[in-house]
Amino acid sequence: MKLNRIVTVFSLLALLCSSPVFARLQPGDPAPDFSASTLDDKSVKLSDLKGQVLLVEMGTTWCPSCKELAHQIDSIRAFLKEQKVSYTAVFLSDPADSILSHIKEEKLSMPDQVLIDGGEARSAYGIFSIPRLLLIDRDFNIVFDETVLNADEIKHRVTRDLK
Repeated sequence: MKLNRIVTVFSLLALLCSSPVFARLQPGDPAPDFSASTLDDKSVKLSDLKGQVLLVEMGTTWCPSCKELAHQIDSIRAFLKEQKVSYTAVFLSDPADSILSHIKEEKLSMPDQVLIDGGEARSAYGIFSIPRLLLIDRDFNIVFDETVLNADEIKHRVTRDLK
């Protein structure tokens, strides 16, 4: 009986993990839109930024991998500006005061856009692990969707994939 339960649980997990909800978006896919709040509590949609190339980091203030990715992105901000790539940080579970403290304590530059997710981004992008890093082109299509890249990999992908 116990073995049957274990087999059933693993079967369900395999089924769930093969679900499209867990799949990363593919290059050329339309970027899912969502509404979020700004640090000053205004409602915006990601699609309001259509027409810009967006590097979108989705994570939290308390996640060690998210902090590392934020530092990697911060180290290439001049490169991103040269490439006309706008950096958008989407915080999935943090209030504005925690985000501002985090940016100050980590000695990070302020992202071009800071968005606070109320659950729509998490749902639209099927986020079950963080951080998540996306590059979205001017036409609002996915260029890449990755879990973690370092600064050199990000520069390489931006240079290669935006041409």
